[in-house]
Amino acid sequence: MNFMKRFLIFSSIFIFPTVSFASVSMTLPQYINELLLNNYSLKAGIKNVEAGYYSVLASVGYQRPSVNASLNGSFATAQNSGNAKNYHVSVGNLGLRLTQRIDISGSYKLDEKQNILGYEASRANFDNNVNTLVAGAEEIWWSAVLARENMKLQREILLQRSENHRVTLEKYNQELIPKLDIVRSEAQVVEAESLVKNAETTYLNLLAELSFMAGGLDVEPVEEELKVPEFDVSMNYENALEVRPDLRAARINLERAKIVKKLTAKGLSPTLDFGFQWTPWSDPEAYATPNHGEAGASLTLTIPIVDGNQTKYKVMNADRLIQAAEANLENLKESTRRDITVAINNWRNASASEQDKQRQVERSEEELRITELMYSEGMGAQIDLINAQTAYQAVRTEYLDAVKNMYVALVALRKAIGDYSPDEDGTWREAVERYGKGKEILGEPGLKELRLSTTKQPKTKAKKK
Repeated sequence: MNFMKRFLIFSSIFIFPTVSFASVSMTLPQYINELLLNNYSLKAGIKNVEAGYYSVLASVGYQRPSVNASLNGSFATAQNSGNAKNYHVSVGNLGLRLTQRIDISGSYKLDEKQNILGYEASRANFDNNVNTLVAGAEEIWWSAVLARENMKLQREILLQRSENHRVTLEKYNQELIPKLDIVRSEAQVVEAESLVKNAETTYLNLLAELSFMAGGLDVEPVEEELKVPEFDVSMNYENALEVRPDLRAARINLERAKIVKKLTAKGLSPTLDFGFQWTPWSDPEAYATPNHGEAGASLTLTIPIVDGNQTKYKVMNADRLIQAAEANLENLKESTRRDITVAINNWRNASASEQDKQRQVERSEEELRITELMYSEGMGAQIDLINAQTAYQAVRTEYLDAVKNMYVALVALRKAIGDYSPDEDGTWREAVERYGKGKEILGEPGLKELRLSTTKQPKTKAKKK
């Protein structure tokens, strides 16, 4: 198969491919909205938090009065005993009993509070999962946008090299150049074909990841001019300590650990139990206690004396858990400082690289234009053209990488300060507010559904020409 036939076949397959599935073209705000509504991981997280809410209600059930009814009955057949006449014997009774443990040590409030704090910690962890998930989704989104730009670039380079190969063929047919030049130019085209395939595969894989995160919805970023982001994050380290959900969870866990220690220390506290029982029916009447139609009440005080040092060691265990929670909180503070510092450094590096690469692109474009003109006029060597093409491809690719790194650095910074997590009152933080004011709709008690509304585009600056 000659080169031109092979190139036409390749063009029909790769130059103008169509995605094999019906994709929905979306803006980033629309995609984030679909993600929050359809992501299965978030749905599972919401249900786990709901389960935690009901678990708290169940865990304090022992503090409330309990009432139970009991119905007892027995029957014995008559037994022959000499000439005495025996009768069948049947007895039964119905009883109602109310019991209540009276809190005289103050442990009820402590137990209730530590259970509630456990639930609040699970909410904060869910918010942290939202922060991580949305940040990851936006990073993949911008990677897909830049992958599509790289795909366009590789196609452009393929067409460029194919045109150069056509000129080389004409020169060879006119016996102006050796066959080696044909081999070189065709090798350049084959390399460009391979790069196009790789770029398309990378793009489609990123689309598959976006689809997975949106619950199976096939999406692709809307076609629009590539823009260079601007630094638009205003919160600092001190703000991040207040709003990051994992730090909130760590503070809650520390407070809970302290309460658990106080609760554990009451292991040898006395208990007071109240009981009330009524027997509405009994046959015979004196069979049950209380008797038929009678009621009785009891009050029992229990004072523990020795428990085999169980309380002592449980308190020591709770104390170590407090120390672990304190260390974990400090570790998260330092990791927050590190994440913010690294993200800012990466932003500065990517921003400077974008400006440098932009200037290099301009010079490389001019160099390639002149080299192509000289080669087509027979005034330049083919090796110079190949070098210029390679340098142009490299610097254009590096420029796209620099722009992508700018977006990735901003995403990392917003994640580090907890920008993607919802507030407990239902509003969204700065980064997500770029896409629209967020509201949570009340669902189960203490649970909320994530949703975005009106759209506001992120701050960017137009790509330099």
